[in-house]
Amino acid sequence: MKRLLKTYKFAICLFLTIMPMMAFAQVNIIVNIDNQQDSVYYLYKYRGAKTAIFDTAYCKNGIAWFHNKKSYPEGIYVLTNESRIPLTEILIGKDQKFSLRIKDLNDLNSAKVKGAKETDIYFKLMAKLNRMELNISALENEKGYYPDNVRKIDSLKKDLAQFEESLKIKKKDAFINLFINSLKRHGLEDYWDDFQLDDERILTYPLIDNKLDTYFNNLSPDATIINSEIDKLIAKTGDCVETRDYLIWYFYRKYYSPDYMNLDDIYIHLVDDYFLKIEMENVSESIVNLMAERAHYLENLKLGARIPEIGNIYHIESQYIALVFYDQTCQKCAQEGRILEEIRARHPEMTIFPVEIHSVVKENLISLYDIQTTPMIYLLDKNKKIIAKRMKAGQVEQYLDMD
Repeated sequence: MKRLLKTYKFAICLFLTIMPMMAFAQVNIIVNIDNQQDSVYYLYKYRGAKTAIFDTAYCKNGIAWFHNKKSYPEGIYVLTNESRIPLTEILIGKDQKFSLRIKDLNDLNSAKVKGAKETDIYFKLMAKLNRMELNISALENEKGYYPDNVRKIDSLKKDLAQFEESLKIKKKDAFINLFINSLKRHGLEDYWDDFQLDDERILTYPLIDNKLDTYFNNLSPDATIINSEIDKLIAKTGDCVETRDYLIWYFYRKYYSPDYMNLDDIYIHLVDDYFLKIEMENVSESIVNLMAERAHYLENLKLGARIPEIGNIYHIESQYIALVFYDQTCQKCAQEGRILEEIRARHPEMTIFPVEIHSVVKENLISLYDIQTTPMIYLLDKNKKIIAKRMKAGQVEQYLDMD
């Protein structure tokens, strides 16, 4: 009883303190979470899958006050405690003067919002979504035993979609509408329908990274196909520079060192058709020049290309050549070298051509052969054309057996 009275008195004092300031502030958010110790609350802002601290509020008896003279960018925020442990996510839309009370962090239905319709809808949506996903997951796990679960799952998904649609508000540009649209579940053929890439607010929560990963990981590993899909997606950003640049950097990171050795044309395409042609924030001329230099070297290292000459490799007569760049201090290089020797014993038609990267006096050796790590193995045919690259020694034999 004493604790409740103390909390009540603190809330009254807080209200009387902030009243004069509320008239001048664009942001006044009071957060009250039951059973929390006196602490500091941090508000983190998303940019795709990454977060960065955005604001801080001191908390007493579970009550904290976020205020600012300038409006917060609309989006999904993460509220953490003093130890930076996430407590809950909060949607902040256009209404930024509201109160939020959460009785139980494990039950979003216990969240009560006053003064912000979009924020209130968000908690209702997430409470329902979490519950439905648990039910669907349970049914999925037992499909083998209960075939009728397939029908039940479809029914639940339809109910969820109808519930999400019912939560939209009349204001078309409302962030909650954009958020709900982005949750729509499509197949690969219409995967990006309803996902508004021309609105930078789509970057304020991590769903964009999840969708990109899922979509591009399911595409055929063909550079022509992937480049076409990249272009289509970037075109969907319209005049939204923030989303356009985010996508370009996402693809740059994903395909800098791709999982498949035949995808170098993607990196080359990104550099030639985007980095070299458009202005991007925080991308200097020197950075672009380095990218262009690597793209140039990769042109000469694509599958089927003749390897740039090194040492007397062009004079070696062998059906296959394993060109291995290694470092004397690299233990993995020694291990991979032993595996290659075992393969050569079984395949005398293959010659091993080792190159210690510090022993060769050759300008731009690392760049010329795109040596990102050691050992770096290229498998060449008798004409010194690249059959395979960026692989482990144990993978070499499968290419020899294919012939």
